[in-house]
Amino acid sequence: MPPSAADPLLLKIPTPYPVGRINVYFLDGPEPTLVDTGVFSSVSLEALEEQLRAHGRRLADVRHILVTHGHYDHAGAALHLSRRCGATLYLHRQSALFTPRQPAAEEALIAFLTRCGLPRDTLEKAFANFHAGRRFADLATEPLAVHRLNGDECLSIAGREWRIVATPGHSPDHLCFYDLATGNLFCGDLLLSHITPNPLLYLDPENDYRRAPSLIHYLESLAKLTTIEITTGFPGHGPLISDVAALIAGTRKFIGERAEIFREKITAGAADPATLACAVFGKLDLANQFLAISETVAYLDLLEQNRHIEVDWKGELITIRSSL
Repeated sequence: MPPSAADPLLLKIPTPYPVGRINVYFLDGPEPTLVDTGVFSSVSLEALEEQLRAHGRRLADVRHILVTHGHYDHAGAALHLSRRCGATLYLHRQSALFTPRQPAAEEALIAFLTRCGLPRDTLEKAFANFHAGRRFADLATEPLAVHRLNGDECLSIAGREWRIVATPGHSPDHLCFYDLATGNLFCGDLLLSHITPNPLLYLDPENDYRRAPSLIHYLESLAKLTTIEITTGFPGHGPLISDVAALIAGTRKFIGERAEIFREKITAGAADPATLACAVFGKLDLANQFLAISETVAYLDLLEQNRHIEVDWKGELITIRSSL
């Protein structure tokens, strides 16, 4: 039986990334709405059109696009589809889609990661790979219309009433979209049933490249969700979430257990972020080293906040020691 007009239609769109397919959601109505878009590639866009066609829908009819965050697997095609379909974009005011390549920001990040203990030549190779990945995002097309969001707004979009929830942590521009009538929460990468989202390293160019404590922000975002009555979670990857409260509890438990692993490795002698990341995750390929360092730095913030460790963030090499 095909979904009713009230049910979000789940579209599983391929991406070139290890995470695999992205969940895109189509909401029917007089002004059809997409939540996220997938990457900008012929394979992804053809899959989007074909899956909609299989359910008797048309991509050309989309009039609104809600973007949970600016990572290319979720939003690489957002600007393109806004112009192509004549759709309004709704996204965070700090969305990475509107941030051009900034050499100063890149150099600040390389400098920070060097102080974490990673070799500069390794980092330059990693950034070269990252820039090659920009081909999976259309960053040049002028969207038809843009509604920039901060979070905490209540908006009427295509006959639905939405509460916008700012949920930084996985990325600083992460939003969740809460349907007030149904209790459905479109949660991007904030909640995933099969993995715990990586709290990515971010240096804020609007704040003198200060580092955002991403895991602390992530836990604060989870806390926000506990104040909302959620019927079903619609994540960016993997299956739908029927019991959001249980998943939040499980995610918090996992984070607490992972924090203890980091703490044990520090007690055993891991004295800088790169050494600690290797002790926890083992040796990793180029693509995964940044993720490992991101998570390591995020857990250092949490352990430091809980006064379990002391970190010298100002030295030429960032150093760690146990408070015990």
